[in-house]
Amino acid sequence: MLTAALKENLSFMVVEVARQLDDTAGVLTSGEVSAFPKINSRDDYIDNLKTVIENRCFSTLSEARSITQRERDRIQATHTICVNLERIGDFAVSAVDQLHYLKKQTILQHFDYQQIFDILAEHLHVVIPVLESGNMGQALAICRAENQIDAIYKENFDKIMEELRGGKEIENLITVLFIFRYLERMGDSLLNIGEALLLSILGEKIKIEQFQALEETLSRSGVRTNLSEVEFSSILGSRSGCRIRKVQGPNEQPLIAPQTQSSIFKEGNKEKILAEKNNLERWNEIFPDLTPRLFSHQESEETASLLVEFLPGQTLEAIILKGDPDELDMVCKLLHATVLEIWQRTKKKVPVKANFIPQIMSRMHSVLSVHPDFHRVRQDIGSSEVMPTEELLEKCQRIEENLAAPFSVFIHGDFNVNNIIYNAVKGRIQLIDLYRSRESDYVQDVSVFIVSNFRQPVFKTHLRDRLNWITRDMYELAKEFAAQQGDETFEVRMALALARSFYTSTRFEWNNDFAHEMFMRSHFLLEKVLAHQDSPWRTFSLPSSIMYY
Repeated sequence: MLTAALKENLSFMVVEVARQLDDTAGVLTSGEVSAFPKINSRDDYIDNLKTVIENRCFSTLSEARSITQRERDRIQATHTICVNLERIGDFAVSAVDQLHYLKKQTILQHFDYQQIFDILAEHLHVVIPVLESGNMGQALAICRAENQIDAIYKENFDKIMEELRGGKEIENLITVLFIFRYLERMGDSLLNIGEALLLSILGEKIKIEQFQALEETLSRSGVRTNLSEVEFSSILGSRSGCRIRKVQGPNEQPLIAPQTQSSIFKEGNKEKILAEKNNLERWNEIFPDLTPRLFSHQESEETASLLVEFLPGQTLEAIILKGDPDELDMVCKLLHATVLEIWQRTKKKVPVKANFIPQIMSRMHSVLSVHPDFHRVRQDIGSSEVMPTEELLEKCQRIEENLAAPFSVFIHGDFNVNNIIYNAVKGRIQLIDLYRSRESDYVQDVSVFIVSNFRQPVFKTHLRDRLNWITRDMYELAKEFAAQQGDETFEVRMALALARSFYTSTRFEWNNDFAHEMFMRSHFLLEKVLAHQDSPWRTFSLPSSIMYY
């Protein structure tokens, strides 16, 4: 819903910024100081247009009685475009302002800045037509123009550095470098404009690098389609640092295989993406159909991407919070059977240490950045001394060095209720988000599962009762398995694992009171382990009430 007034003001803004760039290029060539007031005056006009467009965008969104998501996306894109047009205008003023420090005007002419102005003018000219037509090719061309500007900047930067090494005209050359830096930043703003246009076309905010990765990944999967016809939707809730999107063909048609409704596209940290790729392949060898199928992947120098099967169904979290009791009971029994099968099938008679205390230590900085007071200092309470967090962790780490699970299993690695899917059609449990899977202590998955239930932000009695019995049943399942396997240190390792999960989970919880509850439970468990160090670990008893809220 772009009103006529909104379109008109944005069109005026594009024209004014284009004129500003033209005049800026002229001033850089001529060095005429008399043109400065004109450029500054136009910058004020551009700023005013930005304010007018922003106000119209916000008022349109707030006053419209009914507005489609498509219209909302176009308004958001319009706002982003106007913000970045204003930045380009500001960079033009800053570039011209540097002429005050240039003692030798002719030195600037030794470098090629006109190419940058030509590229900016060429692509600004089509911004409004692309916004109206939704031309994907032109939107991508605007995005990719930034690479051209970066290349020109780099070429001139290298030339300036070479001349600086000669030791002459140092002040003038540094001023020229500043001018080129402002021109390079214009390219960054042009990229933002192109990505805003992609939002208006695709209905999803997507970076050009992600778009190119998706294009290449789909191509590797054998998909030959115009990406303007691909439907995107963001998947929220991931803390892995990866960008995750659900992709499907037009009208929810499959992209890859007839039996696959949609696919999941993941792009981000290369190490994490490749770890998930390898783990998907490993899980598929062990348990076909337990995890998503891997369709393709691709790598660049710093990032990687995957295209995997989208698993239909409900997360266990959704069933816990919204499902009926009979369904939940059935799903939990199915989950228990699946977990036992995984443990039994992947069990290796090789002792393994999960290193729960080092896991806490490695995440300490992240916890303290959210909750700076979650670092207990030494205190005296009457005749008793309260041990500081660091000392408590160090002593528990020395204890843990002598504790190991008597065998390893292939764990999920992030076994929370959001990563467990119930597929009603297939009548089975399936798992997602597997980049942390590895050979390790089964206790870690159990502790993550328990604390993911504890952390649910629900406080109604009947829902808390559900969470508590689900927690209890999973713990009892693991405890019985430990007894069958002769695992005598199960309970003390579970105490350390829960301490780890409670403490590290506080970095995701803004409610300080609730986070403090987990912080205190973590310390209580560590203190209980420390107090038992002179007794046999097989006699350690985990206080089960610690798991329930």
